[in-house]
Amino acid sequence: GGGRLMKFIPYPVFAGLATGIGLLLIKSQIKPWLGISYSGLWIRWYWLPMATTAVAFCAVRYAPRFIPNIPGPLVGLIGGTVFYQTILYLTNPPSVPPYWVIGALPQWSEFHLAVDQFTVWPSLPWSLILHAAFALAVLSSLNTLLTAVIADTTTGQRHNAHRELLAQSIGQMAVGLVGGLAGAASVGGTTTAVQAGARRWAALTAGILLLLLLFAGSVGQWLPTSALAGIIIASAINLMEKDIIAWAQQRRTRLDAMVALLVIIVTLAQDLMIAVLVGLSIAILLFIRSQSQLPVIQRRLTALERPSVRKRPADQVEWLAHHGDRIVMYHLSGVLFFAKTDQLFEEMLPDLDRRSWVILHLRRVIQIDLSSVRLLQQIAARLEAHRGELLFCEVPEELGLGRDVERTLRRLSLRPGRLNVRTFAGADQALEYAENALLKALNVDTTVMEKDITLAELDLCCDMKPLEVAELASVLRPLALESGERLFDASEPGSELYLVLRGRIDIRLHVAGERYKRLAIYGPGTVFGEIAFLDPGPRAAEAVAVRRSELWVLSRADFDRLRKTYPDAAIALLLALGRSQSRALRWSTREIKRLIQW
Repeated sequence: GGGRLMKFIPYPVFAGLATGIGLLLIKSQIKPWLGISYSGLWIRWYWLPMATTAVAFCAVRYAPRFIPNIPGPLVGLIGGTVFYQTILYLTNPPSVPPYWVIGALPQWSEFHLAVDQFTVWPSLPWSLILHAAFALAVLSSLNTLLTAVIADTTTGQRHNAHRELLAQSIGQMAVGLVGGLAGAASVGGTTTAVQAGARRWAALTAGILLLLLLFAGSVGQWLPTSALAGIIIASAINLMEKDIIAWAQQRRTRLDAMVALLVIIVTLAQDLMIAVLVGLSIAILLFIRSQSQLPVIQRRLTALERPSVRKRPADQVEWLAHHGDRIVMYHLSGVLFFAKTDQLFEEMLPDLDRRSWVILHLRRVIQIDLSSVRLLQQIAARLEAHRGELLFCEVPEELGLGRDVERTLRRLSLRPGRLNVRTFAGADQALEYAENALLKALNVDTTVMEKDITLAELDLCCDMKPLEVAELASVLRPLALESGERLFDASEPGSELYLVLRGRIDIRLHVAGERYKRLAIYGPGTVFGEIAFLDPGPRAAEAVAVRRSELWVLSRADFDRLRKTYPDAAIALLLALGRSQSRALRWSTREIKRLIQW
């Protein structure tokens, strides 16, 4: 499980590690390259190891262009060895330092397994051994995972961290049981092998190498270390990330270049693991900084721009048109964490210092931490001090705030009593509640939405003469619906106009299964069904009575009769429907603009 965390290391850290390791590899090959120790670096130098390194390096770099089917490191090893041995044969020096060649490896006859040594186990200091073994296991595991990640950047593949660690642990235990010394992955060896074309068949390759070690160990006395130095230097140069220079030249990626450069410096000056920790720490801080600069508020809307779907009488609509800016909906997105709380509070502050109803739309919020929860408590308290309210809608379950945000906020605070906070399933319910609360605060009577009204009190008939209203009533037929009864379904043919005198009708559009989107709410004094009445056809959505309702119904046949008998009343009705449709089209235009800006 922990090994998978290595895949979350940012690429600039990888680039810094790879470049730092490449420089370390080059540094480690100075002695084989020059053929002398560091102490004699500025006193004398030998040209043969340097020439051999150059030959092997050029072979690795350029041989694949001419013989692509043979790995470059193999050509470099053969070419460097042939060059080295040829020069020795032609010059016949009296002696060469022994460290110029690898040297002969032990023969098979020299290996033995001292099984009888298991008898000393009881006398071993197991506490010290286990402590050291645990430390070595952790370090070797991290080294293996780092090597695997660097190999991934070269091969373009993704390793299985769990499988890698499991295989390594089994192999190390098996080696230890037979008297061997366990090891971990090597960045240099892995890089060289991968760049030489190694991909799979690891077991077969390891078996062949084991046979070479057991039966052909004497070959090592012919292999110059300077040839291996050329191969390793070529691999190290390929390992280094040259794009860091391009990153530093671009303003947008300059911070990434700084992270990579810092990792390189720490890798060279300190240690590989310390470089990883430093790079991760800097990358985390930069990520937090970049996230804190992203806008928390995706959109701010007032009730003037985004009213509820509740159809209201004309006087209430007029009041909301003048005071709707007190209802503010904030669409939040992303992650709300400690680095964004101050930014969010500052942007919301103008709406918190007045009596307003603030709605927080959280559908696009991914995560929220305790600092942000504390901020929500402060916002609720500030609004309550100004006799306002904090409302939540569309709160995802994974946020952990629950269906009742007020209860969650109260549990996380020692403050006694309830907070003036409410939670709603959808944005329309929150907007409708806020509109009702605002109208109540303005001393506007909202009980008309629950009262029975007469035909003359409908907005549709407000500009009609009493005689025209009476003539219209003569062709209407009453209809009563019980709570939950469906008036019509979506796609059902229809041509009737419905006038609501009592109750409530919801217009719904099903989206998936039992889920639906509420498009409109019609209460007493409202009219719906205009589109199908003017242009008969299938209904766009379904209509359901939420409570017991009483309606007047006007069919096209009854309207044709009205048109022939009372033409003035028919014209007045069409004018009223035209005004209603004009208002609906204006609202649709505003909604389309809002969606485009979204």
